[in-house]
Amino acid sequence: MPVYLVLVACLLVVRATQSHHRRGVILPSRGYDRTRDPDLLPDDKSADFLASERVESEIDGCNGYVGYCNKRVSQVLWIGAHNALSDDGFALQRNQFVDGAALLDAGIRYFDIDTCAYAHDGKRIAPMVCHGYEWWKAQLYQPTSRGLHIIKAWLDVHPREVIFLNFGDIADFMALDDSHQATPTRQLHHELLAVVRSVFGTMAVLRGDPWDRQINLDEARIKDLIAANRRVIVNVDKAESDMLAFWGQDDRVCNDAWYAESLHVDVWRLDYDWTPVLDNIEENMRNPCANSSRILRKLEFAFYTALGGTVDSSHVGAALAKYMERLKARNQTKMHSPPYAPFNLVLTDHSDKWRAYYSEWHANQINSFDD
Repeated sequence: MPVYLVLVACLLVVRATQSHHRRGVILPSRGYDRTRDPDLLPDDKSADFLASERVESEIDGCNGYVGYCNKRVSQVLWIGAHNALSDDGFALQRNQFVDGAALLDAGIRYFDIDTCAYAHDGKRIAPMVCHGYEWWKAQLYQPTSRGLHIIKAWLDVHPREVIFLNFGDIADFMALDDSHQATPTRQLHHELLAVVRSVFGTMAVLRGDPWDRQINLDEARIKDLIAANRRVIVNVDKAESDMLAFWGQDDRVCNDAWYAESLHVDVWRLDYDWTPVLDNIEENMRNPCANSSRILRKLEFAFYTALGGTVDSSHVGAALAKYMERLKARNQTKMHSPPYAPFNLVLTDHSDKWRAYYSEWHANQINSFDD
């Protein structure tokens, strides 16, 4: 085989691997104790407002706001929970401390959920909510169906809400690669789809379902999906999908980028060092998504310490709010630009904690459109 073909083949393998695996994710070792993690700062005392109560939905609102009813999917600002449904089970690392209903009450409408399968006493256990690709470090939370039933019960009580379920990381520990890391398998895909369909029925929008085409063409308005009761938009796996049963994250979301390094304390300012984070966002999130045609463009603002702890102090919310203000100021000079462009999806850890910021962001988003 010619050398250039070998190189092309290698690049394709690397690209496929990167699209399926979140390599480099920092996971805690056994014995990790959050109370002894030196890089977990306590909340700033001036951040008491973060404990605000749930924001009530507007009467006849869609996703909480009348102004969203006539908006297309891409015109909504989606607030997302990174590694959602990680509140239950035994684990050393949690990205969310509350269940799906509490996240929904806090304004979360996009759920990023990790999925795995493994063997226990000779029996296959799948699908499970988990995190990680190496078995000895994997964080196991709860059966996927348990977490989804809580979300479904909430949606039944709140019929004017549309959500995304993004099952990005798929890890089958019964199918390891040469590096002994779990891989995504078609069996786990189908096990997950079966659970989604059994929990949500026709409320779920999978590939080829009614309203799927309109969603992907960004023709579906939130009020249309509510009227049709097609209120749960589903992505499965990271890569663009060649399967007839589902779309992948990369089909709809720009892009699969995150801050892969540990977050470090700036001891002189009693804050974290945000400079490398903002540089990373600019290079790997904002610039690549500036001209993207994907219906969702993701700002991921989630961080770990060097020991694998999830950073959830008020400093994260303050830094995110400051960055959102910077985006708003930058976009004010552009005609007909949403305030937080290119982003319309904000993904965080401990997402209920930042709910005091969300109403203002939604108001700014809605007011930027004429219709």
